[in-house]
Amino acid sequence: MGVYIKGIEMPKEIEPALVIDFCVDLDGKRYARFYHYCYGGLTDWHEVLEFHEPHGRLGDLDKLEKMFADIDSAPYSCFDGAEPFYSAEDAVHIIRLAPTVIDAEGNAE
Repeated sequence: MGVYIKGIEMPKEIEPALVIDFCVDLDGKRYARFYHYCYGGLTDWHEVLEFHEPHGRLGDLDKLEKMFADIDSAPYSCFDGAEPFYSAEDAVHIIRLAPTVIDAEGNAE
């Protein structure tokens, strides 16, 4: 399983004394925060989302939706907007070009 911690930034430099606390709240949601021994401070709690493996590549669906909505500017040259967009092959091509946010893990196809 992988996790994503919403709204938290990893330190830009190596932190030899960095601890991550995880907890489960009464609402069943999971949260995490960093504790910096060197800087003596805790970050706020941030929600943790779980990604069960295996999973395929995870992408930005808003960007993918925009690629479909604005088909004339799709990043491949074989579609010029002159013909209607009906082909499943065209759809597959656009999906393959969509940006990946988190790479596939496990035995995902």
